[in-house]
Amino acid sequence: MPRTSRPMQAHPIVLRRATVERVVDVTPHMRRLTLSGPDLAAGVMGDGYPRPAFRSDGFDDHVKLVVPPAEGELPRIGTQEEQRFAWNPEVLAFTRDYTVRAWDSASGRFDVDVVRHDHGLASSWAYRAQPGDEIHFAGPKSCAFVNTDADWHLLVGDETALPAIGRWLDEASAGMRARVIVEVPTADDRQEFTTKADAEIDWLVRDDVPAGRSTLLFEAVRDLTMPEGRVYAWVGGEAMTIAPIRRYLRGELGLPKDDVEVVGYWRLTSERVVQEPRDSADRLAPPEEGDETALDLTHDVHEMTELGPPIVTRAAVTLGIGPLVAAGHTTLTELAERTGVAAGLLSPLLDAMQALGLLDREGDVWRNTARGGVLMEDTAIEELSLDNPANAAALALVDLVDVLRSGIPSPRAGRDGWRARRATDPAFDAAYHDLAADSLQYVLEPLTQLPVVARASTLAVLGDAAAYVATGVAAGRHVHLPADTAASWPAHDCAILVGALEGRDDEGATALLRTALSSGPALVVAESLADAAAVDEHAAEHALTSLALTGAPQRTSADVERLLRTAGARTVESAMLGWGFGRFGSVIVAHA
Repeated sequence: MPRTSRPMQAHPIVLRRATVERVVDVTPHMRRLTLSGPDLAAGVMGDGYPRPAFRSDGFDDHVKLVVPPAEGELPRIGTQEEQRFAWNPEVLAFTRDYTVRAWDSASGRFDVDVVRHDHGLASSWAYRAQPGDEIHFAGPKSCAFVNTDADWHLLVGDETALPAIGRWLDEASAGMRARVIVEVPTADDRQEFTTKADAEIDWLVRDDVPAGRSTLLFEAVRDLTMPEGRVYAWVGGEAMTIAPIRRYLRGELGLPKDDVEVVGYWRLTSERVVQEPRDSADRLAPPEEGDETALDLTHDVHEMTELGPPIVTRAAVTLGIGPLVAAGHTTLTELAERTGVAAGLLSPLLDAMQALGLLDREGDVWRNTARGGVLMEDTAIEELSLDNPANAAALALVDLVDVLRSGIPSPRAGRDGWRARRATDPAFDAAYHDLAADSLQYVLEPLTQLPVVARASTLAVLGDAAAYVATGVAAGRHVHLPADTAASWPAHDCAILVGALEGRDDEGATALLRTALSSGPALVVAESLADAAAVDEHAAEHALTSLALTGAPQRTSADVERLLRTAGARTVESAMLGWGFGRFGSVIVAHA
């Protein structure tokens, strides 16, 4: 998830069991289920781990329901660990994410609203559920609070986003201002809300237009006269339908990315409604049974060798082809005009997108496909757009053979090297700070809870996203931000280095660590490590990209420990942050 200006809080991922207490049809196409049970209270879980009480503080918090099939039994769900739940991949086909519509902490109950579909696992279960039925669920794994610094809020969505929008309105404080635009299937699906906010609500009725085919939301946002002041925009609904809204808010209105949140709740395919996964675990597929055949192996290796798809997808995202088509610019002439690319040059890219199943064409009219819709998600845009200098630099991977043979970094790193370019190119440097901040948002709170950080009266922070980290850990304490080249730092109780060792040789890295340890008794090192490169293709790609840009292999945790010992560390240990996932899922803690 791209970084948001909403304050973020992460929770342990806990599997719980709940009982359906009440079932109410809110509108013809919306059913509300009230869930409760002793597992919502604090207790013991797994192998004796303390179970935190259920909590939900964000208007768009979601839980992952493990939906019982109409016939047969669920596979084994998984194993509860201390900070996370290890899902059995076979059960993920039975999971669906739903917004916590309301939560009553006093009574230990919460509501979920389920949209009625002609087919669908969760919808079918909800419309046969009776009081007394049981269901397992996990989450919320994180919570994003309302941005109270915004002057007003723009809330936009179809009926699948209505539970989150309704909760925002229910819980809004007096004096908050909002403009709300909701699309529903029929006039009878409009809901009544009681809110303390100064909110204007526009209801758009699709009538005979199928869900996921309407342009009403985009047209309403485009025609909206934006009030003065800072706006926080939250948009939810069908992924391809809302993609043009993101492009309009970010591109044409120039709203900061941290203040624009566009969430694809579901995606329309030619045959069925597919819920958008909100967790990386959802993207795992059950393991295939049986051994791979020779044909399977040949196909897999052939797919690995294709050079076109990574380039085509990045070009498509950078030019914004999908959102432009979704906004109604569907001919080659219109797309050429909007992208600023000559039609003769753009046409081969569109053909390649069609060959990859990202676009389809009827005569002269281009249409998005469900596969192409994936490229319109915020995460895909943030990771693939070559307008981001860090993403463009990652193409240094194509220079890998030259780097391996010469030991010289790719020219994309800059004439004097990757770190030197960062020191002299503000846009290039800012892109890496942004990437680090995106990775840190879920682990920043666990970082502040590390004993060495929690006990410190003064702190020092250096490296990627240093200002972001300093703000997150300060809690009223003084935080130094020493210069990268400083020979000595102000005295502190604990220093935090984030991505500060990458691209430095051992001598330079050791000198930096020695400076930090000589100025304070404790040091936390958060670094991208190569430990998982042999088992995780994403970690391997990151390690090779780093090698291509810096000319040096990415370090392992053992390498960092060795450098810390050389720099004078007396003790060195690893600590997991939060769920232990991602680039900064663990850190190394050293004491002088």
